[in-house]
Amino acid sequence: MGRMLLILVLGGGMLFSITNLNMNRSNSTMASNAVIEYQTKEAKNFAKSGIEFAARYLSDDSTWTGITKNLNGGSVIISAQNTNSQYFNGPNVGLTSARLVTSIGICGSQSDTIRAVLQLPNPNNSNPPPPDFMNYAIATGNNLALNGNVTIQDDYNQQSNSENEKDDNNSNSHWNADCRTNGNFSMNGNNTINGFVSYCGTATSNPAWRLSSNIIPNQNPNNQPSCSQSSPLDIPTFNAKNYMSKANTQYSGNKTYSGNISLGTKDNPQVIYIDGNLTINGNVSGYGVFVVNGNINVNGNVNLTASDPSVSNIGFYSTGDLNANGNVTISAQILAGGNVNLNGNCKIYGSITADGTTNFNGNENIYYKPANGNLTKQFWTSNSNSNSSTTRPSILSYYE
Repeated sequence: MGRMLLILVLGGGMLFSITNLNMNRSNSTMASNAVIEYQTKEAKNFAKSGIEFAARYLSDDSTWTGITKNLNGGSVIISAQNTNSQYFNGPNVGLTSARLVTSIGICGSQSDTIRAVLQLPNPNNSNPPPPDFMNYAIATGNNLALNGNVTIQDDYNQQSNSENEKDDNNSNSHWNADCRTNGNFSMNGNNTINGFVSYCGTATSNPAWRLSSNIIPNQNPNNQPSCSQSSPLDIPTFNAKNYMSKANTQYSGNKTYSGNISLGTKDNPQVIYIDGNLTINGNVSGYGVFVVNGNINVNGNVNLTASDPSVSNIGFYSTGDLNANGNVTISAQILAGGNVNLNGNCKIYGSITADGTTNFNGNENIYYKPANGNLTKQFWTSNSNSNSSTTRPSILSYYE
């Protein structure tokens, strides 16, 4: 009996020891996991603070290149380098006074890296970025409808001078051809969008699965949804008459251009005001803006070319609609106070902004490249991206 009791006591003690050991191990693991989680969060917070530090330092000294700061419980390593791209690892879009900031937050054994492109203030406002509503391949104040075979992609960055040098498979060097609508988004047909789509109403597709399979951003480091709802985009009402004084050529009624039309230069772009409808049946080249108090109609086999392949050199700004019919090639930044209607086999190298509805009917190809700040600055001098009224760098892109 005594021996049995002793065995029971020893066995119970052993079980207690094993249980206590497992509890201690569990508590130790939980504590270790809690420490790692805390350090991970702190490292991210330190990295975020590094972007703010960089903005502060660059406000005081545009030549600042970086610093290592010791923080309470960790540190942050910040570096800044010149960039002419709006995105990390993005293409050359001609930005000036921009910095790629890399911020590495460190806490214990954990680290986190955040990158941001900052646009430094430009006191002279000599080459400001375009306004926010022109920073999309397509932006509409109403509905956006793709019917037919529509492809919306980037313009291969225009980093090379030869078609043979373009690498279609190197998608990491391509920018996003983003689309945004304040109304409904719809696709009917075999359409492809290499960018994000954001809408305020509803998004539909026929067939429905193409909403996920045919909207593929080239750059998506944070794995964001490619098609999602968003807040409305502020697209200002365009009244052509407000810009008559900026024109160096004016027409009092409808105007038709045929043949070869040559506009101004990069340093002296031509601004043409038309108090009526504009019809183009010829070829246009050079730098300039058509300000139209009516509709713009582009018909037939028309080639509106770009003198500078990296940006849009021609602007079509209309109070009414823009209609393109036939085998039309347009290299321009388009702004319509009404609708944009593309019918036939149209190729657009640039961007489209419409306060109304944008409709694509046929085999349309949109090759996005940014609007030209040399042109937009004459019309929008206080947009949110211009740094004429700010002294602090603005964030153009942000990657966690």
